[in-house]
Amino acid sequence: MSTRTALVLTLAAAIVLTAPLASARTGDNIREGVRNPSSGAATNETQIIVRSGRDNYGTRQSNLGAGGGAIYGCRSALDTAGIGNPKLSTPCLRVNNLRAGKAFDFQTNTGRVIGTMQAGSSLNTPRPEVAPFITNATGVAVGLNADRVDGLNASEIVAAAAAAVAGGGAGTGACPEGTTLTGGSCIENAPRAAATYAAAAAACGEAGRRLAPPDVLLHARTLEPINLGGGEMSADITVDSISLLGLGGVTQGYVTVSAAGALGTQELGTARAYRCITR
Repeated sequence: MSTRTALVLTLAAAIVLTAPLASARTGDNIREGVRNPSSGAATNETQIIVRSGRDNYGTRQSNLGAGGGAIYGCRSALDTAGIGNPKLSTPCLRVNNLRAGKAFDFQTNTGRVIGTMQAGSSLNTPRPEVAPFITNATGVAVGLNADRVDGLNASEIVAAAAAAVAGGGAGTGACPEGTTLTGGSCIENAPRAAATYAAAAAACGEAGRRLAPPDVLLHARTLEPINLGGGEMSADITVDSISLLGLGGVTQGYVTVSAAGALGTQELGTARAYRCITR
């Protein structure tokens, strides 16, 4: 056997011997339409580590059809003594930002519902014993600051109760002259001269009253002799959520309510007609 023939056979044997080792290192290929891996479930974590920049991600899962992008399932149990400890209560999905940025984003471009948090097999079955989530963050959540009950602030609920007592329990208690009962408070029948937000709030406070919130104005506009015209100032202030994050200039304004029920906004320094209500 020649030297050349011996070299070829040696290389062929090396390829045959190393091929199984390469397969053992990489495992089975991921195949479409079947359960992976075919040899059974893995017992260790699969880690994917990258060093990408902004607006780039370690993995990206996208579906160009009508289906979803990803689904995750697990069989983790809940340890009530360590709900916030992933070692005791391991979630199906954990997102952990090791720096000061956001941990997640949820966005829908045109949908009317961003998502659901469903307990049990049916969304139509109430589960009062189940908490949708638990948090130790007690700051104000922009857009989720529920500070009213049935559309009323605490002071308005108290005022409604006092009015009911004054009216013999009928809920139509007497209001001061020149005012009408609405939303548990008495609103002035005639608007006051246009003023800036600060000046209007100060004038109402000096009179022992306060600016009317939007919900009170929306109800009052249906009553005689209230006429809000093209829009009057309310007590509510709008704040641009982007400015709260320090990503833009501060944008503040007050909400206006018109006789037609339309809501608008005006800058705080813009003068507008307003009404005060009893506390």
